[in-house]
Amino acid sequence: MLNHESMTWFRLHERRSSLHEWSKLGDTSARKQTFAAAMTQFEEQFTAARAVTAATRPLNLYYGVTQAGMAIAAANAPDPWSFDRHGLHLGDRTAELADMLVRPAGAGGFQQVAAATGSPLITGPVSLGTLWASLPDLAQAGPLPGVAWRIPLLLAEHAWPATQPRATLYLHGEMPKGQEAWMAAFHAMMADYPTAAGWGIPIEDGRIQIKHRTDSQWEVTLRWPAQEASAAVMSEEELEAFFAKVAPEYRYRRDRFLRPSLDGAGGMPPSPLMTWWLLLYSFSILARYEPRRWVKLLDRDSSKVAVLVRYALEEALTAVPQLVLEALDGEPSLLPKPVAFF
Repeated sequence: MLNHESMTWFRLHERRSSLHEWSKLGDTSARKQTFAAAMTQFEEQFTAARAVTAATRPLNLYYGVTQAGMAIAAANAPDPWSFDRHGLHLGDRTAELADMLVRPAGAGGFQQVAAATGSPLITGPVSLGTLWASLPDLAQAGPLPGVAWRIPLLLAEHAWPATQPRATLYLHGEMPKGQEAWMAAFHAMMADYPTAAGWGIPIEDGRIQIKHRTDSQWEVTLRWPAQEASAAVMSEEELEAFFAKVAPEYRYRRDRFLRPSLDGAGGMPPSPLMTWWLLLYSFSILARYEPRRWVKLLDRDSSKVAVLVRYALEEALTAVPQLVLEALDGEPSLLPKPVAFF
């Protein structure tokens, strides 16, 4: 039986022929040939990335994702669909890793693939710490050392039909005591989650479950106004569509997250695929042009970020192909949630 990673690659292999039926690959021979070559290079770069150490892996991962992006553009983007620039620039490479800033630089692969996949762009410098914290897989491993960044918030929707969508929000961290102070802090926090706009807290008792231990989490029930002028009950399909916009499932079925804005102004963050793209670009620049600094960052005996960065490079091997499959299909490709044993 194939494991989840092998099954993802199996499906990517299958798309090499099936996508011709409904994508733009039949428009020109250039699209078709570029798609085939880029998909081959994507897979070979990721195979090479698994074979090398973390010292070199960012180079293979980034050039692998750019070739996947070329394949996505060939299959789905309008003309002109090709690109020959990164479209990005990593700023001060002497700063702490979390404080390094990546910014857009003209038009390039990042912008082209973001447009082809419907992802928001970045319009100014964004810190690597902010990008890292916005991805559920990396935020759960721990933030890069530095200031406190907003992280994805787990959201469990209430599946029963209702006139107003409801969900339980789970969050960690200290909150001020007292109702007014708590609500002020909660409002300020939620302003950084653009897809949750229009939320409210029901008036019933028990809408806020206070955590009793420092390692436990808050539970807050949220509701959104009915989407129609009438108070008709929303069907399960309508509720599913609503929560797919508010908190899309990420990688695993029923794992829904509110992702934070990256620009400090409530703007939509780039998609997970394009967020990974930004991080892998930045890591590849360090590995290529600052090899001594990069190797020091990976030193487990002296670097505070070594274990986290190594984890990210390992996670990219499985997360990115899954997200590429979603981008090619234009719909989620979700895995069953792994069973946890204690």
